[in-house]
Amino acid sequence: MARVRAWCARESTRTLLWDTLLAAALIAGCVPFNGVTSPDSTGGILFPATQASMTLWSLPVFVPLMLRRYRPEPAAWLFVALTITHLVLGPAITYFDFYALIMVYSVILYGSPRHSWRFIVTAFVMGLVAATVWSVSFNVGPLFAGPSSGSRTIRDGWLADAITMPTCPAVTGVVGASGAVNCGAKMLADVGMEAALIESSVLSVIIMALWQRARKATLAAMRERNASIVAKEAEETRIAALAERARIARDMHDVVAHTLSTIIVQSDGGRYAGAHDLAVARHTMSTIRHEAERAQRDMQRLFNVFGASGSTGYADIDSLFDGHLVVSRHMTGKAQPDRLSADAETAVFRLVQEALTNTRKHAGEGAKATIDEFWSNDVLSITVSDNGRGAASAADGHKPGYGLVGMHERIESLGGSVQAGPGPNGGFIVEATIPLSSATPQSGTDAEDPVLTIISRIRGLMNRARPKVLDQGDTRESNWVGRFAQWTERHYLLMDVIATIVLIALFDSATYGDLQMIGNAPYSPNRVLTIALTIIMLSPLAFRRRFPEGSALVMAILSAVQLLFLPSILTVNMFALVSVHAAVLYGREHAWRWVSVALVADSWLAGIKIMSGWNGYGMLIQMLLPFNGESAMSRWLLVLSGLMPGGVVMLFGFACIAMARWSRSRGSNALVLMQREEALKAEQERQKVLAANLERNRIGTAMQAEVLNTLESVITQADDGLAMLNSEPAPDSEQIIAAFTVIGERGRAALAHMRQLLTVLRETGFSDEMHEGAQPDMQLRPAAPLSSQMRQAESTSQTDSSTNMNSGNNQGVHGAALR
Repeated sequence: MARVRAWCARESTRTLLWDTLLAAALIAGCVPFNGVTSPDSTGGILFPATQASMTLWSLPVFVPLMLRRYRPEPAAWLFVALTITHLVLGPAITYFDFYALIMVYSVILYGSPRHSWRFIVTAFVMGLVAATVWSVSFNVGPLFAGPSSGSRTIRDGWLADAITMPTCPAVTGVVGASGAVNCGAKMLADVGMEAALIESSVLSVIIMALWQRARKATLAAMRERNASIVAKEAEETRIAALAERARIARDMHDVVAHTLSTIIVQSDGGRYAGAHDLAVARHTMSTIRHEAERAQRDMQRLFNVFGASGSTGYADIDSLFDGHLVVSRHMTGKAQPDRLSADAETAVFRLVQEALTNTRKHAGEGAKATIDEFWSNDVLSITVSDNGRGAASAADGHKPGYGLVGMHERIESLGGSVQAGPGPNGGFIVEATIPLSSATPQSGTDAEDPVLTIISRIRGLMNRARPKVLDQGDTRESNWVGRFAQWTERHYLLMDVIATIVLIALFDSATYGDLQMIGNAPYSPNRVLTIALTIIMLSPLAFRRRFPEGSALVMAILSAVQLLFLPSILTVNMFALVSVHAAVLYGREHAWRWVSVALVADSWLAGIKIMSGWNGYGMLIQMLLPFNGESAMSRWLLVLSGLMPGGVVMLFGFACIAMARWSRSRGSNALVLMQREEALKAEQERQKVLAANLERNRIGTAMQAEVLNTLESVITQADDGLAMLNSEPAPDSEQIIAAFTVIGERGRAALAHMRQLLTVLRETGFSDEMHEGAQPDMQLRPAAPLSSQMRQAESTSQTDSSTNMNSGNNQGVHGAALR
């Protein structure tokens, strides 16, 4: 039973059941016609036809019609076999022969494209065979004719003798006998005419099938792409969470660890320089408090739901010069910070911040830093160098970390490049190249030129009107019909414009006739005005797929105005239903709501227009005006009477809405699938943002409190230190050294904790170059709580904790406390 339910649930099974019902209906439709058709008009090439034989030969066609989509190629060959059999042994023609076009269409559309040519050739050959058999049967009659057939049939020399006769024995041929030399010429003429009719029908069906096959291939590719987007949604959200871990690690390194390093450096400096100078001690303690508060703000901002970055732009680079490091800044070329994107500005700021922090940590006493900027038309090249110890700074044994990795990730994501390393003459050099965005028009003569402004606006409107790019995937067709079909799909706006022009040319005369009708418009309308009116009423159809709702709204307004002020309902008004269908099919998901309201309003207005015309009003507006001499009651009765004819229009309109909703739900339209793809991608982006936010909140909940408490204790100790330094009597040098020592230890503890967190986040993140190609644990199982991950990291890092207390990272990771 379960297998039966599974079989019934398959789409192919539903297709088979539907085709079975359709085949039964088609066969049932043929049987009544067999009873009223004279057997003499169908004939046969071997035996005379009877009504019973015609019915019996129609029944086997049920099988190939039933299987035409479920098993298209076997069904087509079965139909060919049945056709050949009945052409030879049965009636020359039956009503089911017309179903051959359905079989040709089905096998080309649903069969293998590689086998299309064999079926196309077979269809044309069978058309010639059928035309020949029909001609012989209609003109000569069956070979084994019975006594009651009335046909003059010769068994010996049956066809050979008939060809030479002046007239054909039978009289049911297609071409009249008067124009033929003999029976043979008449049969040839019949063959030619019948073959032309058959082959032209076959050719039309083949073109339709190839066209539909190209469209079907496009739809299949788009459905697969949409299914792939849905299938990858969970994977994309997981990747977003992993990327967010890497981003947090990078930003914590650049934002918070920088400040903690400054606190440590300041506390170490305060122990020595401030021990015997109260002014220096106060200034240093104030700097420590300021940096701790800044770290608090940065920490809170880092785990904010929106991940705002604060003041980290190109203009904020000067804020990195704290006076404890001599920094000189040089610029070559014209600075164009407006051509740096927001991400590029942040990347430049973080690069300078990282380089200066490393200089403070590793360059040694008295080191100086230099920032060189070179602005060109396309790129910004920035170099941060120092005159410190260079390669010798690594002699203390500190481990490389992730600072340089963060630099690379930020700059390379913008299309730039980064190089960092010891200089040839000592010191350390960080070089980066960041591409600039396209220049925007500056305020000036060119930008204020009204002509250029108008041209720019026209160009913008044209860009908006340009059709959306329809990605048809790798579905290139090998035949010209399929290629042309795909071309028309891509250029749907052009095709709609051409179709609208054709409609205008066809229905201009109809508009002229509508306005010339006696009773509504007893005058000869101006030809130019009728052409203009036709163009105005049909022009919205040109944008029915590009701007479906806007086109429908314009059509609704134009129809309402025309119904109010023109004396006749125009033939072109029926195309308003096309706009209704297009707005619901190609518009937004809930566009049918306002379209239904507009449909009811215009339909009712059309009904009132009809009733007012019957009551002698030339224009509807005349009936609605209060000073037309009619009472309000009579006008209201006329308005209500419009519900009857207007209801008929509403039925047609709601039928169009229902068809559009049905087509939209089936996903059988390329533009609808493209809208669905855009919606899926937008939803995927929202899910990725949500996953990143959830990951950020999860990490923040686990570690934010501990780090912030450490920073708060540093601020409290700095306040106590300032109070001590400002107290009377003045503290001695030992008290000052002790105050700075406690702050330094707190800073080192926070920085060590930060290093553990960075290790955990980087090793489970997705943008770590050191783990490229590796599958992190998080890909195989849900991530453990961050506290558990950090405890594991602590247990593995205890062996090098003594090194961490005396080392840093000259590549930018503040993964250890500094002396």
